[in-house]
Amino acid sequence: MPDYVKFIGSEITLTSANTVANSAVIRLTNTDSSNSVIITQKSNSTTTVAIFTLNKAGSDESTVYLIKGPTHTLEISSGTAVVKAVPVAYR
Repeated sequence: MPDYVKFIGSEITLTSANTVANSAVIRLTNTDSSNSVIITQKSNSTTTVAIFTLNKAGSDESTVYLIKGPTHTLEISSGTAVVKAVPVAYR
């Protein structure tokens, strides 16, 4: 990811399956300093594209930039509202 990104939407708390404004590039941040969180990316309600872990806040990889299909959804493994998501662009 480049050193600079452009924020192109409002930050949300990821609480359920969400396309994050139908954006293709997303910054995800885990704000929980105690627990890692598992994120699932789906291309529709039943087809999983990827599953990955966001480390706990303050550690490496607690913030990641994800390139996804605009209609793909992201969801967290638990009901806790600890993951922030915001659409971004490279340029």
